[in-house]
Amino acid sequence: MINLSPATFCFTILNIIIMFVFLKIFVFQKVMDVINEREKRIQKQFTDAQTAQEEAESLKVQYGEALSNAREEAESLVTKAKENAEKERAKILADTRVESEQLIEKAKENIKAEQKKAQIEAQAEIAKLAISAARKIIKTGEKSDAGSN
Repeated sequence: MINLSPATFCFTILNIIIMFVFLKIFVFQKVMDVINEREKRIQKQFTDAQTAQEEAESLKVQYGEALSNAREEAESLVTKAKENAEKERAKILADTRVESEQLIEKAKENIKAEQKKAQIEAQAEIAKLAISAARKIIKTGEKSDAGSN
């Protein structure tokens, strides 16, 4: 069995108390300081991370809105471009229609003028032929009158 004397017991208790005080003053305090410092650093990093995450969320929302606005603007520009192209197409078609109608009208006028000119030339030719035929008839009539006399 263990043989404990009161003096050894008191000395052991005194050693434990002295060791505890020594450890508390020199070791535990430094360890606690290191732990507290580390806890502060971790808390600061956590706070910084939360701040960064909030900023990232804010930027994400801003970028989302900007992207949405850009899409809307792009759609608006495309719609306007389509409308302008359609207007331009309609204008070109109308101009082309007017121009073709004018060309057709001009061609009709040219055809009428050519027909009238051809008719006049034909009438002149017919008149020449009629005069020539009349002269021949008159000449043959004179020859036959001269031969019968």
